[in-house]
Amino acid sequence: MAEKYAHFQRLLAANNAVLALMSDMEEKLSGDFLFDLQYIRASVSQLAEETGAIVNALNAMGDHRYEGLIHSFRQIMGEVEDVLNRRREIPVAPLVIPFKALNLEMAETVGGKSANLGEVSNRVGLPAPAGFAISTYAYKLFLDYNQLTTRIPELLGFWSLEDLDSLAEVSEKLKVIINQAQVPPELEAAIQEAYEELCLQVQDRPFVAMRSSAVGEDLTLTFAGQYASYLNLAPTELVRRYKDIVASMFTPRALFYYKNKGFKEEEMAMGVAVQPMINAKASGVLFTRQPEAVDQDAVLINAVWGLGKYAVGGVINPDHYLVSYHPPGRVIEQSIPAKEVMLINLPQGGVREVPVPPEKVHSPCLTPGHLKQLAEWAATLEAHYQRPQDVEWALDLEDRLWLLQSRPLQVPVKRVIQGKPRTLKQYRVLLDQGNVVCRGVGAGPVVIVRRDDDLRNFPSGGVLVARNTSPKYVTVMPQAAAIITDAGSPTGHMALLAREFQVPTILNTGIATQVLQPGQEVTVDANYNNVYEGVIAELLEPQAAKKDVLADSPVFQTLKAVLRKVIPLNLINPQSDTFAPEGCRTIHDIVRFSHEFSMREMFKLTENEVQRRGEVVDLDSGLPFKVCILDLGGGVKRGWKRKVRPEQITSIPFKAFWQGLTTMRWPQAKPAGVPSLSSVFVKSEEEVAQGADPYRDQSYVVLSENYMNFSIRLGYHLSSVEAYVSDQINDNYITFTFRGGGSTPERRERRARLIEAIIDRMDLNYQRQGDTIEARLGKYPPEEMKQRLVLFGKLTLYTKQLDMVLFSEGIVDWYIKDFFREHVGVRA
Repeated sequence: MAEKYAHFQRLLAANNAVLALMSDMEEKLSGDFLFDLQYIRASVSQLAEETGAIVNALNAMGDHRYEGLIHSFRQIMGEVEDVLNRRREIPVAPLVIPFKALNLEMAETVGGKSANLGEVSNRVGLPAPAGFAISTYAYKLFLDYNQLTTRIPELLGFWSLEDLDSLAEVSEKLKVIINQAQVPPELEAAIQEAYEELCLQVQDRPFVAMRSSAVGEDLTLTFAGQYASYLNLAPTELVRRYKDIVASMFTPRALFYYKNKGFKEEEMAMGVAVQPMINAKASGVLFTRQPEAVDQDAVLINAVWGLGKYAVGGVINPDHYLVSYHPPGRVIEQSIPAKEVMLINLPQGGVREVPVPPEKVHSPCLTPGHLKQLAEWAATLEAHYQRPQDVEWALDLEDRLWLLQSRPLQVPVKRVIQGKPRTLKQYRVLLDQGNVVCRGVGAGPVVIVRRDDDLRNFPSGGVLVARNTSPKYVTVMPQAAAIITDAGSPTGHMALLAREFQVPTILNTGIATQVLQPGQEVTVDANYNNVYEGVIAELLEPQAAKKDVLADSPVFQTLKAVLRKVIPLNLINPQSDTFAPEGCRTIHDIVRFSHEFSMREMFKLTENEVQRRGEVVDLDSGLPFKVCILDLGGGVKRGWKRKVRPEQITSIPFKAFWQGLTTMRWPQAKPAGVPSLSSVFVKSEEEVAQGADPYRDQSYVVLSENYMNFSIRLGYHLSSVEAYVSDQINDNYITFTFRGGGSTPERRERRARLIEAIIDRMDLNYQRQGDTIEARLGKYPPEEMKQRLVLFGKLTLYTKQLDMVLFSEGIVDWYIKDFFREHVGVRA
C-alpha cells in the first residue's frame, strides 16, 4: 500500500506540473510574452516527461491495467514531434526574377518587400520602379555552396531570448562566416545578367538600390531597419553588397528581432530587391490610417527634402500632413518645420548629406496636387490589401511620384492598463475579488450550477456561477457570457478551457454563490475584476478586437499547432464509454483520464486489501468504535506499539474528520448480551430481515500526513471518506460514499434523501442511485477542506442514528434543519 501511495503522490505532482505547463504555454498566445522555438521545445520535453510519469504511475497503481494509455500517449507525442520537426522548405525558383513577374503570392520565393512591389506594380497598377529580385533560392544556393546550411542553425541554437549575454558572440561568429564565404559563380552571373536586362528595360545604365527582402519582411512583421540596404550603387558593387545584405541577417539587433518576433532559425531566408535609384527631390512615408486614430478617415503623410532615409530614420523633423479621403486631398492639418539638411545621390555613386537650400528650409516639400495624389494612392492600397498600409514614396526631379514600398501598418490595440483597478462608482459593485483567468466583459442572467442537470438547459448568454470549477462546464462555454466561481485554480482544467473558449472568467471569489442570485442580471468585468449589478452598456460597447501581431509568425503558428495536440479536452464525462485510454486524443485527455482513474485506484482499498498487507494498529479512542490503522508514513507519531490514541495521529485530514465524528453524541458501550455494536443501530428483527448480513464492526483507515482513506462500518451502514489536504490547492480533494443500511426500504430511502439534501447544501458535486450516494469536492484551500471534513465527520454519525426515527417525510425535513442548526450554525 505504501508503494501504491508513493505512485499516487508522483502522479499528483506530475499532474500539477503538466497543468502548469499547459497554462504557461497557452498564456504565450496572448501576445504579451516573448518566446522562441527553444521555449516550445523545452516545454514539450517537460510535458513529455511529466505526462509519461503520470501514465507510468497510473499503471503502477493499477497493476498495468492501463497499457492502452501508453499507446495513446506515444501517438500524441509523435504528432507533437511531427509539428516541431515540420520545416518550411525554400521553394525551388530561378536565382533572379524581374519585378514584372512578381506578385504577393511569391513572398516565399522573393521575400516580402519584393513580392509587395510586384503586387503594387502588376495588380494594383501604381507606379513603382522597375527592377528584379534575387530569390530566396539563391540564398539557399549560397549556403549550400559554402556548406553553411547546418552550421548556421547550430550556432543560432546556442542562445535564446533568456540568454542575451552570448548574443554578440554568436553574431560575430556568423558575420565572420558570411564574410569569408564566396558567392557561387552561377549566382554572380545571374545577377549580372539581370542587371543588363534591367538596363534594356529602362533604356539606361542606372545606379541601383539594393534592399533586403527577407521571408516575412514587410508582411505580418516589418523588420523595419533590421537588415541592410544600400543606395546608389554602381553595377560593379552588386555581388559584394549582396553578401553584405546576407550578413546583415546576423547582426545582434537583427537576431534579437527575429527571435523576439517568433521566427524559427531554419526559416530565415534572405531575398534582395534591386531597383534603379530614384534621384529624389523629396521623399517620405504615408500611413493610410493614423495608428492612434484609426477611425478618422484621413491619411497621414510625412515628407523631407532629398532621399527618404532621413524620413524613416528620424534624422530630421519632417513635414507633417493630415489629408482627408473625403473630399480627397483636403488638408485637415499640417506642420512645416525647418529642414536644415538632406540626403542626396552622388554622381560617382553613394550618398551624402548636404544643406537644404535656404529658400527650401521652411518650405513645404509637397504641393496640394502631390498630397491629393498620395491620398488617392493610400485609398487604392488600403482597398486592395483590406488593411492599413505603411508606404514609402519618392518625388523625382521630373515631379513624378513613385511608390517604393508598401507593407502592413501595425495598428496598436487598446489594452487593459495595468495598475490600480478601475471601478465605475456610479454602479453597484457586487463582487470585486478573485482571480481573473480570462479577460473580457460579459453580461446576462446568473445561472447557479450545482449539479450536472443544471447544465442541460443552460441559457445562451447566461453567467455561469458555481461553487467550484469543473471541466464539465465546457459543454456550455460557447453560450456562456461569463463564468464566476467561489473556488478553483487558475492552472486547473476549467481555467485552461475558459481561456481556450475566451470566456471572461473570475475564480476564487469565495462568495459568488452567496452574493449572486439565480436570474439576477449582472455585468462581469474580467478586465478589472468587478461584477456589477445590472447590465452596464458602456462596458459592453464594442472594443477593438485584440490582434496579436505575432499571430502569423512561424513560431507562433508552431505553438498553436502544438497546443492543438495538448489543450483541447475531449474526455468530459467519466461515465461515458468514450472515457477510455483509446479516447485520449490530447495531453489534456490523458491528464484528465489518469487523474480520474488514479482516484478510483486509491479508492479501491477494502478491508481485505488492508488485511493482506500485514499488521495493523488499533485506535484506542474510548468509543464503541473499532478502527484499524495502516500508516503510510507521517500519519501517526512514532513510538506506538499495538494501539495509538487519537492525539498521537498527525494526519491532517483524519484529525479534522475525527473532530467532527467525536463531537457528536455517541451510543454507550454495547449492552450486556448484545453481540455487537450493529445491534445499537439495528433495533428489530424486521429491520434485520430487510438487510443483508450485518457488517462487522471493524473500520479501517489508511493514513499519511496529508492523506486519509477511511472505510467506516457501523452496523449495516457503510461509508467511505477519502481526502487529501495540503497547501497545494490543485491536489486537495474529498470523496464521500454512502451505501447500504439495515432498515426498511422506505427508511433507507428517507435516509438517502436526508444525506442528499445536506450534501447539496454543502455545495458538493454528487450522484445518487437508490440509497447509494457518491459526492466529491476538490481544489479548495486547506482550511476549507478541513472545515468540510469536520462536517463529514458529524454527518457520518448523525445519519447512522436516525433509522428508527425517520418514520415520515416531514420528519426528514425537520432533521435536515436540525443538522444545520446544531452542527453548522446556519438556518437551512
